[in-house]
Amino acid sequence: MALFLIVLVAGTAVAALFDLRVRRIPNALTAPMAIAAVALHAAGGVVAALIVLAAMIVAFAIGSIAFSAGWLGGGDVKLVAAACGLAGVPGCFVLVCCILIAGGVLAIGDALARRRLVALVRGASLLATTGVAPGTTSLPYGVAVAGGSAAYALSTMFHALRLPV
Repeated sequence: MALFLIVLVAGTAVAALFDLRVRRIPNALTAPMAIAAVALHAAGGVVAALIVLAAMIVAFAIGSIAFSAGWLGGGDVKLVAAACGLAGVPGCFVLVCCILIAGGVLAIGDALARRRLVALVRGASLLATTGVAPGTTSLPYGVAVAGGSAAYALSTMFHALRLPV
């Protein structure tokens, strides 16, 4: 389990740095993470590897919908899918919750820094009621994936920090 977490946290941290510096998450980072996920789980047998592969495919498919809506970038989608593979099943569900919470914190922090909190609340309200977000701001969501991954890793190491999911 520790090796999964090391690859998860290290990989997403590097992705966050790329996202902050060049606003891009390279395939040269996400592909090895995905391969490592399948390889590490393959030690548990073919069924374990297939389950993790299915989890990555589902995460990628759902992320593709978010990409189509303009909510995430393509690199973010691939990073989340690889991260879900490393977390495995059922860990990927908790991981995604942690990533979403970290994304909310990132969005609020960005809105506060730019003095746009009211606009963020209005946009979130419109998104919740209509499914359309007006004037969305591009955030380096790799930072949220890294933050959520770190929170997930801590929650697996310290049971008192686990989300009651």
